[in-house]
Amino acid sequence: MAAAEAWARQEKVRKFEEFVDQRLKPDLANAIAQRDKVFEQQKTFLDLKRNIENLERNGVTSMRSMVNLGSEVYMQAEVPDTRHIFVDIGLGFHVEFTWQEALQFISVREARLTSKLATESKQIF
Repeated sequence: MAAAEAWARQEKVRKFEEFVDQRLKPDLANAIAQRDKVFEQQKTFLDLKRNIENLERNGVTSMRSMVNLGSEVYMQAEVPDTRHIFVDIGLGFHVEFTWQEALQFISVREARLTSKLATESKQIF
């Protein structure tokens, strides 16, 4: 009788371990990856905001820059008018904004990303 109970207990433990390994661990890894993507988007928008504020503060209306063409191949580019910029709004669409419009869009997007980050973090914990 005791051996049968021990075997049944071991079988339950094995099933729980299998469930954790096959279901919960992949779900956790996926949730962490989703949260990291949101962190990356948040960092990108923060960098853009900082760059726009620097351009505004320094009164830069034209500039030269190195542009990545892909595969780490760079070329020099000249931007004749920096007062209008194109911002990736998602799904492959880019919108031309003035600096102020871009800053407004970024603040709205940051608020949305912050709430999304809270939701993603809640899934993990």
